[in-house]
Order: sequence, then C-alpha cells, then structure tokens
Amino acid sequence: MTDHIYTEAKTGKFTCLACGATEAPPHMPAPINVIIDAMDHFISQHEGCKAPTAETVSTEYIAGFEAGCDFIVREIETWSTKHQYDVIALLAHLRQGKGLS
Repeated sequence: MTDHIYTEAKTGKFTCLACGATEAPPHMPAPINVIIDAMDHFISQHEGCKAPTAETVSTEYIAGFEAGCDFIVREIETWSTKHQYDVIALLAHLRQGKGLS
C-alpha cells in the first residue's frame, strides 16, 4: 500500500510520510504522462518505506537522553578533578556546550 505517499495540494510536491522525502513534479506546463511517470517513479522508490514505530522513537530518545546524562556526569567528574570553582561556574561551563580540554 502507498497510503503514506501523497501530493501536497499547495506545492504539488510528492511526499512520503514515512521517510519525509519530497520531490517536486516536472515544471508546468508538462504533458500529463510526464507528471504521471514522475509520480509513479516516486511511488516506486518510497512504497517500501516504513514509518518509525513509537517504540523505536522512544528507544532513540532514551538513548540520547542517557548519552546526554553520561556527558554531564563526565564533565562534572572532569571539572571537579581539574578545577576548584563553584557550582555556578560549572553550570556556566556546561551551558556553553563545549567539552573540557
């Protein structure tokens, strides 16, 4: 089934909801068979696309969150061994988004 592929009414672009790909149709004016061929080609490229499941999205989010927490813990450990500054200075450092060197 290709119920995840559609043509946007406003832009005329072919869109795959599963992977997010878009493609503009041939420039107008164009013969209808050229437009249909372009649409068929887009459908054939994206008919097998699968939208990520909620479980996959949640797992990726959790992995990213855990990686972020690991980064913060490493930064705190590194900071505490290299510097004798207060927590306010550490927070300012973390807000910069740069690792310690």
